Amino acid sequence: MATDLFDQLSETEVPPPPVEFDQRLHGRLNATLVFSHVVELMVKAIPFAMLHFFQAVGGLLMMSATGRYEVKSKDAD
Repeated sequence: MATDLFDQLSETEVPPPPVEFDQRLHGRLNATLVFSHVVELMVKAIPFAMLHFFQAVGGLLMMSATGRYEVKSKDAD
């Protein structure tokens, strides 16, 4: 039974895709990729960069105010 189906499929004519198929596909794909990149930038990258920037500015202000640079070690026993 399976070979009959494969034989029928091998004899079936498949029409060629439309001429503008590639352009439409690339247009939709590019729009989706740009949207996902912008969302990822806004949700992940910018908050991550702001967190580290504010930590550095806070360290600078603390050192300017106190004259000491305190390192908080995670390996403190």
